[in-house]
Formats: sequence, C-alpha cells, structure tokens
Amino acid sequence: MDQPLVKIFVLPGGRMPERKTDGAIGYDVFLRAVVSPTDMDPGNKVLRKTVFDFKSIPADNPDIERRIIMSPTENGNELAYRMEPKDSVLVGIGFITELEFPMFYWIAPRSGLASRWKITVTNAPGTVDPDYRGEAGVLVFNGNDHPFLLKKDMRIAQVIFQTAIIPELVELASYEELSITKRGSGGFGSTGVRN
Repeated sequence: MDQPLVKIFVLPGGRMPERKTDGAIGYDVFLRAVVSPTDMDPGNKVLRKTVFDFKSIPADNPDIERRIIMSPTENGNELAYRMEPKDSVLVGIGFITELEFPMFYWIAPRSGLASRWKITVTNAPGTVDPDYRGEAGVLVFNGNDHPFLLKKDMRIAQVIFQTAIIPELVELASYEELSITKRGSGGFGSTGVRN
C-alpha cells in the first residue's frame, strides 16, 4: 500500500518528528522555542515571534526573563523555562508541513508527560490543515502543584496524521426530515455507563 507523502521543512533549531517504535501511530514532536501567542516574527512572517530560544536570556521581556533558570543536564548546565503551577505557555514544534488534501494532523498530548508529570496539551486535539504553512504551536499546561522545567528538544507532544472526509452538506427545512432513531436527542451519558 502506497503511503501518502508529507513534505516537512525543519526550522533552524527544530527537529524532524519521530516515530519511536514500528507500531507507533503518533510521531513525537520536540520543543523548539517558547513563542508568542499573539505576535508574528518581524523577520519571518510565517513564524510566531520567539520569546525564548533556550540559547540566550531575553533582556527585553522581564516576565520571560524571571522564568529562565540554569538546569543541570547530561550535557552540562543548560537554560530551561520554569513553568509555575497551573501555568500555560505556547511552544513551537520546529517544522512546517505540506500535506496532500484532505490530509491533516492532530496535535495530542504524550501520555508519559501527562501521567508522570501532569503536563498536558490544552489545545488538543489541535487540527493542522493541509493548507497551513506555519509552525504549529502547542499550548503546554502544568497541572502540578510545583514548578516544571521545559527544556529544549523535549518530546513535548505527538502528532497523528489522518485523512478527513469532506462531505457535501445538505440543509433541510425541518427537523422532521431527519430519520428517527431509538436514541433520539439523548446524550451526555443517556445510554448509561454499564452494560
């Protein structure tokens, strides 16, 4: 079976998404930078403005500057971003895609970060459309009662490539034109939780 083609441009400081096992559906994606949720990069209009690149401490943003610490790693001391309890931050995942229509990908949390560290992705599932030509952003949430350190190249989320069904929508004049079902309008647990 021929696999669909996904073209990926890896940004400077970014990494290619990776499947960690042959049976994995999701591709792990890596934290490239903390980015602005509102401002675009003045030098590159397809990217959000980087507010922290894990290389240098930004002197023009005191709120970001106070969150940056030196953290010991296997490579020596490296800069890290300190998330406070119940804090959220937008991070870039380091690549731009071109997908064949009607493919898309969803951004989803990584179960290990969620179960061990209470770190999750609040814009999940985040849908990235085939015509989007920017870096996807991941809104990371610290569900802990203590700080959590974000580090460069952390496996921060996963992306799941899918193909959408694009139906033709037919507007009806009346609710009665819809077929009748046993369930009807029952929702929110109306079918029970057992048996």
